[in-house]
Amino acid sequence: MEDLRSIFSQEEPNPKTSVYSKYFQAGRRPGVSQQGVSRMKKLAVTLQMSLGLLAGTLMSLATLTGCGQATAPQQAASAGWGYIDTTGNVAIPPQFEAAMPFSQDRAGVLKGGRWGFIDKKGQFVIPPQYNTVESFSEGRAAVQVGDKWGFIDLGGRMAVQPTFENTMPFSDGTAAVRFNKLWGYVGKEGETIMGANAMNVKPMTEGRGAVQLQYDAKWNPWGFVNDKGEVVIKQQYASVLPFKNGVSEVKDEKGKTGLLDRDGVIIYKDETELPSLFHDGLAITSNRGKQGFADNKGNIVIPTEYDQVENFTEGIAMVRQDLRWGYVNNKGEVVAKIQYDKATPFKEGLAAVKLAGGRWGYLNTKGKLAIEPIYDEAQPFSEGLAAVRQEQAK
Repeated sequence: MEDLRSIFSQEEPNPKTSVYSKYFQAGRRPGVSQQGVSRMKKLAVTLQMSLGLLAGTLMSLATLTGCGQATAPQQAASAGWGYIDTTGNVAIPPQFEAAMPFSQDRAGVLKGGRWGFIDKKGQFVIPPQYNTVESFSEGRAAVQVGDKWGFIDLGGRMAVQPTFENTMPFSDGTAAVRFNKLWGYVGKEGETIMGANAMNVKPMTEGRGAVQLQYDAKWNPWGFVNDKGEVVIKQQYASVLPFKNGVSEVKDEKGKTGLLDRDGVIIYKDETELPSLFHDGLAITSNRGKQGFADNKGNIVIPTEYDQVENFTEGIAMVRQDLRWGYVNNKGEVVAKIQYDKATPFKEGLAAVKLAGGRWGYLNTKGKLAIEPIYDEAQPFSEGLAAVRQEQAK
């Protein structure tokens, strides 16, 4: 694989963050996991709704007792979040205070200040009762009860009791959980896979879980355990990514990167500091602060002329120039002109984009508007439906 060496530039680019992450999640803070950030946002939404309900009640009481002054009619309340299908037709009318993408025929929604799960008919299959929830993965969804986290199954049964400070989604039949400020892994019924003895972990993939088992103010190396919690690759890497297609990207103490197989053997070593796995046969590369794509022989397929690019999904990649986004295919041909304020990757043949006027709509893979831009917020499609929000009917 030595011909891969030319793919990676010697220049460290600015960190890449997906537009979906930037738009739908809060900025990360030191010591806060991405799951924690997402959950803080959900909690903020819940608190905001509760305060709004309280304010409305107080206003009504003031009016009824004569303490309030009559004013012009207030604006209509927010129509809220609902779901549309891939043709733009309303599948579930807007009625929720917040909504999540569908996963395993369930979607987390906020109703009356509490989170529950609905089916694709918009009916609650798990009543709204939780402080916060996460999407289903492998038949389990993390839910917060009080200040602790556990997991429910698709029927709402508490499969893993809420005893944890934090959790990650199930993957490979295991979930990372935090207890007494340390991380470990549990199975789908809460059985211990690895006791909580790690400073940090990543989700288990392909029978390997990345762990930091020891703490040192100067050097906190990563290694890997197997699905029994046994160390199979010793702690020696400055950073690692979960295994995918039999390899993990790792970086050593000197900043050198490489590809590691499941047995801990370096199958490719590069002298640069920019790792990137291939997506649709292409990898992100950079040159003098600009980004583009190269193939697995190191040939530049899409010139390094963009301020930022994202990995390919469904044969199309997002590209940014200045503050606007557009899309190109894997030949570098323009699918949609660079003109959108915000954008998301293609999913199920559609991509949510925010036009200069402030509304969101959806493009098809030909770069044409397939669903008109009438939404205040819009999420990517998942399982044939997308969550959208409108302040009021357009």
